[in-house]
Formats: sequence, C-alpha cells, structure tokens
Amino acid sequence: MRWIAVWRRNFLVWRKLFAAAVLTNLADPLIMLFGLGYGLGALMPAVEGMSYISFFAAGQLCTATMYTRPSSRCSRAFRACTARRPGMRSSTHRW
Repeated sequence: MRWIAVWRRNFLVWRKLFAAAVLTNLADPLIMLFGLGYGLGALMPAVEGMSYISFFAAGQLCTATMYTRPSSRCSRAFRACTARRPGMRSSTHRW
C-alpha cells in the first residue's frame, strides 16, 4: 500500500505546479498558432480546400499532446516504490 503515499505526494506536487504547467502548455501552442498560423497563414493559399490555419492547428494540437508528459521524476519514484525487494518472491513469475 506504499503506492498510496507515492500517489498522494505526486498529487500534492501536481496541485502545487498546476497553474504553471497549464499556462506553459497552453501558451506555447497559442503563440505558435497566432504567430505562424495567422501571420504566415495570411500569405499562404488554401490547398485543396483546406486553409493553412486548419492544417497548422491540427499539427500544433498533436505536437502539444506529444510533448506534454508526466515528469520523469514521478515515474522513477513510482518504479522505486513498486520494485521487488531482495528476498521477496515475485507474484508474476513462476519459479
């Protein structure tokens, strides 16, 4: 049941850093969208009926999703707490 303590700690850290994480994860794609999407999009013609801004917005959504991930520190801490201790038998292996 040590995972509850790890989960609670990660939740408290996440709650503390929530505002900064949301602002940076929203600000970067929005700056790119307005700068390159509307700025450069005004110079680009529509290709096969699709505007440049539609194409760029979909790409920005995918990029922001790929680069938004949990902190690697949290996953390392979870792995350390759930690791098998020396001398303990694993429940997933049949010896």
